[in-house]
Amino acid sequence: MGISINGPSGIDTQYIIDSLVSLEQTKVTNVASQKKAYQVKIDAYSKFKTLINDLKSSASALSLASSFDLFKPASSDENKVTLSGGTGSVDAQYDVRVFQLSGNEKMISGDNLIQDQTTSLSSISGMTLGDFSIDGVAITVDADDTIQDLREKINSAVDENGKKLGVTASVLEVADNNYRLVLSAKESGSEGVNYQDVGTANVLQTLGIIQNAEGDKGITNQTLTANGAISGFEALGVGETVTISGINHFGETVQHTFVKKADATVENFLDEISQTFNGLVNVAVDNPESPTSITIENKIGGSSQLAIESITFNAATPTSATITTTQYGDEGDGVLSKGKDTWFSVENMTMSSSSNKAENIINGVSFEFKGVTRKEDASVNVSLTRDLDGIKNKFQGMIDAYNALVRFKKDATKLANPDDEDSTSGDLAGDSTVSTIISQIRSSFRQNFDFENTAYTNFTMVGLKTDTQTGEFRIDDEMFKKAIDTDLENVIKMFTTNGLSDNRAVTLGRSTIDTTAGNYIIEEVDAEHFRIRLEDSEEWFTSETRVSDIMTFADGPAKGLSINAPAGSLGVGNTAQFSLIKGLASVLDESINKLDDSRDGLIAMRQESLRKSINYADDKIANLEDRIERYRLRLVKQFSAMEQAMSQMQSQSANMINSLSYTSKD
Repeated sequence: MGISINGPSGIDTQYIIDSLVSLEQTKVTNVASQKKAYQVKIDAYSKFKTLINDLKSSASALSLASSFDLFKPASSDENKVTLSGGTGSVDAQYDVRVFQLSGNEKMISGDNLIQDQTTSLSSISGMTLGDFSIDGVAITVDADDTIQDLREKINSAVDENGKKLGVTASVLEVADNNYRLVLSAKESGSEGVNYQDVGTANVLQTLGIIQNAEGDKGITNQTLTANGAISGFEALGVGETVTISGINHFGETVQHTFVKKADATVENFLDEISQTFNGLVNVAVDNPESPTSITIENKIGGSSQLAIESITFNAATPTSATITTTQYGDEGDGVLSKGKDTWFSVENMTMSSSSNKAENIINGVSFEFKGVTRKEDASVNVSLTRDLDGIKNKFQGMIDAYNALVRFKKDATKLANPDDEDSTSGDLAGDSTVSTIISQIRSSFRQNFDFENTAYTNFTMVGLKTDTQTGEFRIDDEMFKKAIDTDLENVIKMFTTNGLSDNRAVTLGRSTIDTTAGNYIIEEVDAEHFRIRLEDSEEWFTSETRVSDIMTFADGPAKGLSINAPAGSLGVGNTAQFSLIKGLASVLDESINKLDDSRDGLIAMRQESLRKSINYADDKIANLEDRIERYRLRLVKQFSAMEQAMSQMQSQSANMINSLSYTSKD
């Protein structure tokens, strides 16, 4: 502004111009208010979109059958054994014993062999330098290498894939002038590390780590012989007994009595001896063709307390076998610590693991061993119980996410109460898009499933309730837990996508958002192709060329569907039924993906429409401001002209008065 045109008229023309321009400016203000309202709606839709994706995430948590593999583990002694359940687990309990925990192998060079860690290894008497290997990776020892150089070479060596060796080397100063190389396996287990001298070199042998070029470490298994055991067993009558007494590897006293049955064999006798020692021994006859004695070999190598004190046949007329130790267990001179497996039993079945964990010895169950059980501990009872609360909480998470959408709709689309001056409308008042979307989502929860032989075909039956006042969902805990308890398999199917066929060789591979759920007929056309049609349609669609056992369809209602069907599973010209049933998680995921599509989704389209309205408002504001400025300049020009005219009139009037006054004096 800054231009004052107040003149001889005495009128505040600036005020008049500003007032007139201000009236026009209200049009800009109104459009700006509309623009702000559009942005508020866009922001509201962004929040709505976030809530929808929260629902999608909660649905994904129940999209796979494994999502229901939730279990509560329990252990009578968690300091000894714990367990966890996964895919394939069932409610169960197990008695577990732990005889030995795993340990890492450590090898050590000979005592007083290396007196100076800066002296080359070639100075050791009898040492022939060259290559040795650790787990197949060659390491070269040069003439001037010291014990520290050797340590560094081992620690920096890598295999052909660039992976470091499974062993760590260190140098131990036992005393002045006495250094020893220690090789520690990184992984536990009795297998340890494979050490070998290569060619004519004898580096590891001279250091005392291995006993020969092949890598023998000197570890032996305690072995016993029971002479006369076979003849004693064969002499027993039906109902007579064999009593075995001894000490196991760990020094525990063991005893077991075996009653001979009519069909008992020598193999049964050998199994009974093995079970006496908790399955930790191998028992065999000396000569399968004409056995006379029994050999009992410890499965666990190294120092052992294994002993058989007696094998007594028929306590009424005792006859014992003669027990001798034919080989003692030994670690070997270069073994500082023998690698150990975990030895354990589950329901009296003895097994081993190279680590303190064991997985899938029972389908879906993982054990972790933390301490050894001795006889006084008996066994540890561990159990898995299906976590019904955990499953229900996952479902509840989905319901909570849906209810958040319902509450959003209530707040965002409400209209102000005309009778309440404090009442305000929601950010999306009068917008039906939100209601349309929530209605689509609600219908997903109301779908029916065509399962055979089940009492549960919809979510209402498993406890899904609707609050008639608020429109929100809730779960009837009692109904839901009953459904999980009585028919878990079909409840899982209601959440997940399933393919069911009357031919066992045909199974579901995958489906996509383009695949229509329904009942299909499939037919084997030839070795490379199947064809498919909906049950109530006559139009067939042929698959892509077979890839292994997988048949994929690229057209029609089955577009995106893959099935596993080996060649010949139906036979050329033969048909089978196949039903694709999309569970709640898949239906929600697909529906939300469509709604949330960045180009064609309903939310994106609504937001884009609002953005266009904002752009239109920006253009309109720019045009209005340009027009208003031109209007202001026109007013300034007009009022300036008026003042100039009045100034001229005043000047002319003054001149006339002066002229008349002069004439009058004359």
